[in-house]
Amino acid sequence: MMRTFHGFIISLSLTACASSSPYKLSSLHYNESDLKVSSRSIASVDHKSPSNYLSLDLPYTAFEKLRVDLEKSQHVSLQHRGEAHITVITPPEYKKIQKKVSMKEIQALADKMDLKKAPYKLLCVGQGSLEDRGHKESTYYVVVESDRLFQIRKAVQMLYTSKGGKAQDFNPEAFHPHVTLGFTKRDLHLEDGITKDASSCIYSLRPEETAKN
Repeated sequence: MMRTFHGFIISLSLTACASSSPYKLSSLHYNESDLKVSSRSIASVDHKSPSNYLSLDLPYTAFEKLRVDLEKSQHVSLQHRGEAHITVITPPEYKKIQKKVSMKEIQALADKMDLKKAPYKLLCVGQGSLEDRGHKESTYYVVVESDRLFQIRKAVQMLYTSKGGKAQDFNPEAFHPHVTLGFTKRDLHLEDGITKDASSCIYSLRPEETAKN
């Protein structure tokens, strides 16, 4: 029920953005073949297994192109990490539940639920901004929708409560899946007051195959 309501809110947010955004939701394009599951078997960059967060590594090609197109359109030069991922469990979230559930257990649960092959849909490109010492700092990201990721988060909550944890310590619905494209100074997060959902969209996204029609 909550997931249905969440999808309804996303739809309303995208509609609202289309009518109120100063960019009138002009489109950026991506190639669907760059997002295929087969290209997700290897992480975008080599890194050690994280000890305090869970993420889904994605092929970088499509998101690199979106960043380059975004930089041209926005007339900005963005800092970036040279990789693409969706954070499923954040470090602050894990800190609250780590006394009951280890990251090894969470990773095993995610593997069982086939995290690496989780379907996801690109919704739009969003922007989050704040004033820092008199300067506007911004972060840009692709807003994503994925029921599988919500299911994994719900399973983590169930595992946590089965070990005596309190359900309110981890809310699986408090989740705004996204892929960071880049930022002007540093990445901005929920702790900075930035909510990376469809209400922040400034560009729609269209597959190149659709754009040609």
